[in-house]
Amino acid sequence: MDQDGQLTFDDDPKAVKMRTANNYLKLGEFDKAAHLFHEILDSNKNLEYPGLLTGIRASEFWNNRQEQITSMETGLDKGKFLVSEWNKFESFLQDKNIFTESPIEAIRKYIFTEAIRCFTKAYQNTVSPDISLLYDIGECFFNVNDFKKAVETFEFAWSFHRENSKIIARLADSYYSLGDVSRARLLFREMFLYKPEQIELDRIRASIIVDIIYDIRQQGYDDSEIVFWIPIFAAINHQFHIKRELDDNEVNILSENVYQLEKELSSNGVNARELMPVLLNKYLWLIDHYLIEKSDAIKVDILKKKFQETDSETFTKIFRTEKGI
Repeated sequence: MDQDGQLTFDDDPKAVKMRTANNYLKLGEFDKAAHLFHEILDSNKNLEYPGLLTGIRASEFWNNRQEQITSMETGLDKGKFLVSEWNKFESFLQDKNIFTESPIEAIRKYIFTEAIRCFTKAYQNTVSPDISLLYDIGECFFNVNDFKKAVETFEFAWSFHRENSKIIARLADSYYSLGDVSRARLLFREMFLYKPEQIELDRIRASIIVDIIYDIRQQGYDDSEIVFWIPIFAAINHQFHIKRELDDNEVNILSENVYQLEKELSSNGVNARELMPVLLNKYLWLIDHYLIEKSDAIKVDILKKKFQETDSETFTKIFRTEKGI
Protein backbone atom coordinates (compact mmCIF):
# COMPACT_ATOMS: atom_id res chain seq x y z
CA MET A 1 0.00 0.00 0.00
CA ASP A 2 1.36 3.44 -0.90
CA GLN A 3 1.37 6.66 1.15
CA ASP A 4 -2.13 7.56 -0.05
CA GLY A 5 -3.55 4.26 1.11
CA GLN A 6 -3.84 2.85 -2.43
CA LEU A 7 -3.13 -0.81 -3.12
CA THR A 8 0.10 -1.48 -4.96
CA PHE A 9 1.40 -4.45 -6.92
CA ASP A 10 3.19 -5.62 -3.78
CA ASP A 11 -0.16 -6.01 -2.03
CA ASP A 12 -1.46 -8.36 -4.72
CA PRO A 13 -1.65 -11.88 -3.20
CA LYS A 14 -0.57 -13.33 -6.54
CA ALA A 15 2.51 -11.09 -6.56
CA VAL A 16 3.38 -12.29 -3.06
CA LYS A 17 3.04 -15.91 -4.19
CA MET A 18 5.16 -15.20 -7.28
CA ARG A 19 7.95 -13.81 -5.12
CA THR A 20 7.69 -16.77 -2.78
CA ALA A 21 7.78 -19.21 -5.70
CA ASN A 22 10.88 -17.51 -7.09
CA ASN A 23 12.52 -17.72 -3.68
CA TYR A 24 11.82 -21.47 -3.68
CA LEU A 25 13.55 -21.67 -7.08
CA LYS A 26 16.61 -19.90 -5.65
CA LEU A 27 16.74 -22.60 -2.96
CA GLY A 28 16.31 -25.45 -5.43
CA GLU A 29 12.91 -26.39 -4.02
CA PHE A 30 11.33 -26.85 -7.42
CA ASP A 31 8.35 -28.92 -6.23
CA LYS A 32 7.20 -26.15 -3.87
CA ALA A 33 7.72 -23.54 -6.57
CA ALA A 34 5.71 -25.55 -9.12
CA HIS A 35 2.88 -25.96 -6.61
CA LEU A 36 2.68 -22.21 -5.99
CA PHE A 37 2.82 -21.34 -9.69
CA HIS A 38 -0.09 -23.70 -10.34
CA GLU A 39 -2.01 -22.18 -7.42
CA ILE A 40 -1.70 -18.76 -9.05
CA LEU A 41 -2.88 -20.18 -12.36
CA ASP A 42 -5.86 -21.98 -10.79
CA SER A 43 -6.98 -18.81 -9.03
CA ASN A 44 -6.62 -16.60 -12.08
CA LYS A 45 -6.45 -18.64 -15.31
CA ASN A 46 -4.38 -15.77 -16.65
CA LEU A 47 -1.23 -17.03 -18.33
CA GLU A 48 -0.26 -13.45 -19.14
CA TYR A 49 0.54 -12.78 -15.50
CA PRO A 50 4.22 -11.66 -15.54
CA GLY A 51 6.53 -14.68 -15.39
CA LEU A 52 3.76 -17.20 -14.60
CA LEU A 53 3.94 -19.39 -17.71
CA THR A 54 7.75 -19.31 -17.58
CA GLY A 55 7.63 -20.20 -13.89
CA ILE A 56 5.38 -23.19 -14.54
CA ARG A 57 7.47 -24.55 -17.39
CA ALA A 58 10.81 -23.90 -15.70
CA SER A 59 9.87 -25.32 -12.30
CA GLU A 60 8.42 -28.47 -13.89
CA PHE A 61 11.58 -28.93 -15.98
CA TRP A 62 13.74 -28.86 -12.85
CA ASN A 63 11.25 -30.66 -10.63
CA ASN A 64 11.77 -33.70 -12.87
CA ARG A 65 15.44 -33.55 -11.89
CA GLN A 66 15.09 -32.55 -8.24
CA GLU A 67 15.31 -36.05 -6.80
CA GLN A 68 18.54 -36.79 -8.66
CA ILE A 69 20.05 -33.43 -7.69
CA THR A 70 19.30 -33.84 -3.99
CA SER A 71 20.52 -37.43 -3.94
CA MET A 72 23.96 -36.59 -5.34
CA GLU A 73 26.89 -35.80 -3.07
CA THR A 74 28.54 -32.40 -3.35
CA GLY A 75 31.45 -32.86 -5.73
CA LEU A 76 32.62 -33.00 -9.33
CA ASP A 77 29.91 -35.33 -10.69
CA LYS A 78 27.10 -33.25 -9.24
CA GLY A 79 28.66 -30.04 -10.52
CA LYS A 80 28.98 -31.43 -14.04
CA PHE A 81 25.41 -32.75 -13.87
CA LEU A 82 24.05 -29.34 -12.85
CA VAL A 83 25.88 -27.53 -15.66
CA SER A 84 24.90 -30.18 -18.21
CA GLU A 85 21.24 -29.93 -17.23
CA TRP A 86 21.43 -26.14 -17.34
CA ASN A 87 22.66 -26.36 -20.93
CA LYS A 88 19.66 -28.58 -21.74
CA PHE A 89 17.44 -26.07 -19.97
CA GLU A 90 18.77 -23.25 -22.14
CA SER A 91 17.99 -25.29 -25.26
CA PHE A 92 14.51 -25.96 -23.86
CA LEU A 93 13.97 -22.22 -23.33
CA GLN A 94 15.19 -21.47 -26.83
CA ASP A 95 12.82 -24.05 -28.34
CA LYS A 96 9.92 -22.50 -26.43
CA ASN A 97 10.99 -18.93 -27.33
CA ILE A 98 11.24 -18.11 -23.62
CA PHE A 99 13.48 -15.21 -22.73
CA THR A 100 15.04 -14.10 -19.46
CA GLU A 101 12.46 -13.61 -16.72
CA SER A 102 12.63 -13.70 -12.93
CA PRO A 103 12.01 -17.47 -12.57
CA ILE A 104 14.88 -18.24 -14.97
CA GLU A 105 17.27 -15.94 -13.12
CA ALA A 106 16.20 -17.49 -9.81
CA ILE A 107 17.02 -20.97 -11.12
CA ARG A 108 20.31 -19.72 -12.59
CA LYS A 109 21.26 -18.42 -9.14
CA TYR A 110 20.60 -21.81 -7.54
CA ILE A 111 22.21 -23.98 -10.21
CA PHE A 112 25.47 -22.08 -10.48
CA THR A 113 25.80 -21.30 -6.77
CA GLU A 114 25.44 -25.02 -6.07
CA ALA A 115 27.84 -25.84 -8.92
CA ILE A 116 30.43 -23.49 -7.40
CA ARG A 117 30.22 -25.46 -4.14
CA CYS A 118 30.61 -28.73 -6.03
CA PHE A 119 33.54 -27.67 -8.22
CA THR A 120 35.30 -25.90 -5.34
CA LYS A 121 35.14 -29.03 -3.20
CA ALA A 122 36.45 -31.10 -6.12
CA TYR A 123 39.28 -28.62 -6.70
CA GLN A 124 40.29 -28.75 -3.04
CA ASN A 125 40.85 -32.47 -3.45
CA THR A 126 43.25 -32.10 -6.39
CA VAL A 127 47.02 -32.38 -5.92
CA SER A 128 48.01 -29.93 -8.68
CA PRO A 129 46.02 -27.10 -10.28
CA ASP A 130 43.23 -28.51 -12.44
CA ILE A 131 42.75 -25.94 -15.21
CA SER A 132 39.50 -27.48 -16.40
CA LEU A 133 38.04 -27.20 -12.91
CA LEU A 134 39.25 -23.62 -12.56
CA TYR A 135 37.57 -22.81 -15.85
CA ASP A 136 34.30 -24.35 -14.64
CA ILE A 137 34.46 -22.40 -11.37
CA GLY A 138 35.13 -19.15 -13.21
CA GLU A 139 32.23 -19.83 -15.55
CA CYS A 140 29.92 -20.40 -12.58
CA PHE A 141 30.97 -17.13 -10.94
CA PHE A 142 30.30 -15.38 -14.25
CA ASN A 143 26.81 -16.88 -14.43
CA VAL A 144 25.88 -15.55 -10.99
CA ASN A 145 27.26 -12.13 -11.99
CA ASP A 146 30.14 -12.29 -9.50
CA PHE A 147 32.50 -10.86 -12.10
CA LYS A 148 35.23 -9.97 -9.61
CA LYS A 149 35.63 -13.60 -8.56
CA ALA A 150 35.30 -14.70 -12.18
CA VAL A 151 38.23 -12.45 -13.07
CA GLU A 152 40.31 -13.76 -10.17
CA THR A 153 39.60 -17.38 -11.13
CA PHE A 154 40.26 -16.97 -14.86
CA GLU A 155 43.42 -14.94 -14.14
CA PHE A 156 44.70 -17.80 -11.98
CA ALA A 157 43.89 -20.36 -14.68
CA TRP A 158 45.54 -18.16 -17.32
CA SER A 159 48.74 -17.98 -15.28
CA PHE A 160 49.29 -21.67 -16.07
CA HIS A 161 48.33 -21.54 -19.76
CA ARG A 162 49.19 -18.16 -21.27
CA GLU A 163 48.26 -19.20 -24.81
CA ASN A 164 44.85 -20.71 -24.03
CA SER A 165 42.41 -18.67 -26.14
CA LYS A 166 39.39 -20.22 -24.41
CA ILE A 167 40.50 -18.98 -20.99
CA ILE A 168 41.54 -15.57 -22.30
CA ALA A 169 38.11 -15.14 -23.91
CA ARG A 170 36.29 -15.76 -20.63
CA LEU A 171 38.74 -13.53 -18.74
CA ALA A 172 38.19 -10.71 -21.23
CA ASP A 173 34.41 -11.07 -21.03
CA SER A 174 34.61 -10.99 -17.22
CA TYR A 175 36.67 -7.80 -17.26
CA TYR A 176 34.18 -6.24 -19.67
CA SER A 177 31.25 -7.17 -17.41
CA LEU A 178 33.18 -5.80 -14.43
CA GLY A 179 33.53 -2.48 -16.25
CA ASP A 180 37.23 -2.61 -17.07
CA VAL A 181 36.73 -2.11 -20.80
CA SER A 182 40.36 -1.21 -21.57
CA ARG A 183 41.67 -4.44 -20.05
CA ALA A 184 38.91 -6.33 -21.84
CA ARG A 185 39.84 -4.85 -25.23
CA LEU A 186 43.48 -5.80 -24.70
CA LEU A 187 42.52 -9.39 -23.89
CA PHE A 188 39.92 -9.71 -26.64
CA ARG A 189 42.70 -8.83 -29.07
CA GLU A 190 45.02 -11.31 -27.32
CA MET A 191 42.64 -14.28 -27.55
CA PHE A 192 42.73 -14.31 -31.36
CA LEU A 193 46.53 -14.53 -31.47
CA TYR A 194 46.72 -18.19 -30.45
CA LYS A 195 43.95 -20.70 -31.21
CA PRO A 196 40.76 -18.79 -32.05
CA GLU A 197 38.98 -22.06 -32.81
CA GLN A 198 39.00 -22.73 -29.02
CA ILE A 199 36.85 -19.67 -28.33
CA GLU A 200 33.22 -20.29 -27.40
CA LEU A 201 31.62 -17.31 -29.07
CA ASP A 202 28.11 -18.12 -27.86
CA ARG A 203 29.24 -17.54 -24.26
CA ILE A 204 30.52 -14.02 -24.84
CA ARG A 205 28.23 -11.20 -23.64
CA ALA A 206 30.43 -8.18 -24.35
CA SER A 207 28.66 -5.94 -26.84
CA ILE A 208 31.83 -5.09 -28.76
CA ILE A 209 32.22 -8.76 -29.73
CA VAL A 210 28.51 -9.45 -30.17
CA ASP A 211 28.21 -6.47 -32.52
CA ILE A 212 31.21 -7.57 -34.59
CA ILE A 213 29.75 -11.07 -34.92
CA TYR A 214 26.50 -9.55 -36.17
CA ASP A 215 28.36 -7.43 -38.75
CA ILE A 216 30.30 -10.45 -40.02
CA ARG A 217 27.12 -12.49 -40.40
CA GLN A 218 25.58 -9.62 -42.34
CA GLN A 219 28.52 -9.89 -44.76
CA GLY A 220 27.52 -13.48 -45.52
CA TYR A 221 30.30 -15.38 -43.76
CA ASP A 222 29.60 -18.93 -42.56
CA ASP A 223 29.39 -19.53 -38.82
CA SER A 224 32.60 -21.61 -38.96
CA GLU A 225 34.48 -18.62 -40.40
CA ILE A 226 33.25 -15.91 -38.04
CA VAL A 227 35.72 -16.43 -35.20
CA PHE A 228 38.69 -16.01 -37.55
CA TRP A 229 37.42 -12.74 -39.01
CA ILE A 230 36.54 -10.98 -35.73
CA PRO A 231 40.01 -9.43 -35.16
CA ILE A 232 40.07 -8.23 -38.77
CA PHE A 233 36.68 -6.53 -38.53
CA ALA A 234 37.77 -5.11 -35.14
CA ALA A 235 40.88 -3.66 -36.81
CA ILE A 236 38.76 -2.07 -39.53
CA ASN A 237 36.75 -0.21 -36.89
CA HIS A 238 39.73 0.31 -34.52
CA GLN A 239 37.97 -1.57 -31.71
CA PHE A 240 41.10 -3.36 -30.50
CA HIS A 241 43.12 -0.18 -30.08
CA ILE A 242 44.57 -1.21 -26.70
CA LYS A 243 47.79 -3.03 -27.59
CA ARG A 244 50.90 -4.47 -25.97
CA GLU A 245 54.49 -5.05 -26.97
CA LEU A 246 55.81 -8.47 -27.92
CA ASP A 247 58.99 -9.93 -26.48
CA ASP A 248 61.75 -11.26 -28.75
CA ASN A 249 60.61 -14.86 -28.41
CA GLU A 250 57.04 -13.94 -29.35
CA VAL A 251 58.26 -12.03 -32.40
CA ASN A 252 60.28 -15.04 -33.54
CA ILE A 253 57.36 -17.43 -33.05
CA LEU A 254 54.96 -15.07 -34.79
CA SER A 255 57.32 -14.60 -37.72
CA GLU A 256 57.61 -18.38 -38.09
CA ASN A 257 53.82 -18.69 -37.92
CA VAL A 258 53.52 -16.15 -40.71
CA TYR A 259 55.99 -18.04 -42.87
CA GLN A 260 54.11 -21.33 -42.41
CA LEU A 261 50.72 -19.72 -43.08
CA GLU A 262 52.00 -18.08 -46.25
CA LYS A 263 53.15 -21.50 -47.47
CA GLU A 264 49.79 -23.08 -46.63
CA LEU A 265 47.84 -20.33 -48.38
CA SER A 266 49.86 -20.83 -51.53
CA SER A 267 48.86 -24.51 -51.58
CA ASN A 268 45.82 -25.70 -53.47
CA GLY A 269 42.74 -26.84 -51.58
CA VAL A 270 43.22 -24.85 -48.39
CA ASN A 271 40.27 -23.03 -46.85
CA ALA A 272 41.37 -19.46 -47.49
CA ARG A 273 38.26 -18.00 -45.86
CA GLU A 274 39.51 -19.35 -42.52
CA LEU A 275 43.27 -19.35 -43.05
CA MET A 276 43.63 -15.90 -44.60
CA PRO A 277 42.21 -13.90 -41.66
CA VAL A 278 44.54 -15.79 -39.30
CA LEU A 279 47.49 -14.69 -41.43
CA LEU A 280 46.18 -11.11 -41.68
CA ASN A 281 45.83 -10.93 -37.91
CA LYS A 282 49.43 -12.04 -37.42
CA TYR A 283 50.56 -9.40 -39.92
CA LEU A 284 48.71 -6.81 -37.83
CA TRP A 285 50.36 -7.99 -34.61
CA LEU A 286 53.82 -7.71 -36.12
CA ILE A 287 53.07 -4.33 -37.71
CA ASP A 288 51.81 -3.00 -34.38
CA HIS A 289 54.85 -4.40 -32.60
CA TYR A 290 57.33 -2.61 -34.85
CA LEU A 291 55.30 0.60 -34.71
CA ILE A 292 55.13 0.53 -30.90
CA GLU A 293 58.88 -0.08 -30.69
CA LYS A 294 59.60 2.35 -33.53
CA SER A 295 62.40 -0.05 -34.34
CA ASP A 296 62.06 -1.09 -37.96
CA ALA A 297 60.13 0.99 -40.48
CA ILE A 298 61.36 -1.23 -43.33
CA LYS A 299 59.78 -4.33 -41.78
CA VAL A 300 56.53 -2.41 -41.31
CA ASP A 301 56.50 -1.53 -45.01
CA ILE A 302 57.26 -5.14 -46.00
CA LEU A 303 54.47 -6.49 -43.79
CA LYS A 304 52.01 -3.92 -45.13
CA LYS A 305 52.89 -4.88 -48.67
CA LYS A 306 52.35 -8.57 -47.86
CA PHE A 307 49.01 -7.72 -46.24
CA GLN A 308 47.96 -5.75 -49.32
CA GLU A 309 48.96 -8.55 -51.67
CA THR A 310 47.00 -11.05 -49.60
CA ASP A 311 43.80 -9.00 -49.29
CA SER A 312 43.87 -5.57 -50.92
CA GLU A 313 40.23 -4.77 -50.07
CA THR A 314 40.71 -5.36 -46.34
CA PHE A 315 44.05 -3.54 -46.44
CA THR A 316 42.32 -0.43 -47.79
CA LYS A 317 39.59 -0.59 -45.14
CA ILE A 318 42.07 -0.86 -42.27
CA PHE A 319 44.71 1.61 -43.39
CA ARG A 320 42.61 4.12 -45.34
CA THR A 321 42.58 6.79 -42.61
CA GLU A 322 46.10 6.31 -41.31
CA LYS A 323 49.37 7.54 -42.70
CA GLY A 324 51.93 5.87 -40.48
CA ILE A 325 50.13 2.57 -40.27
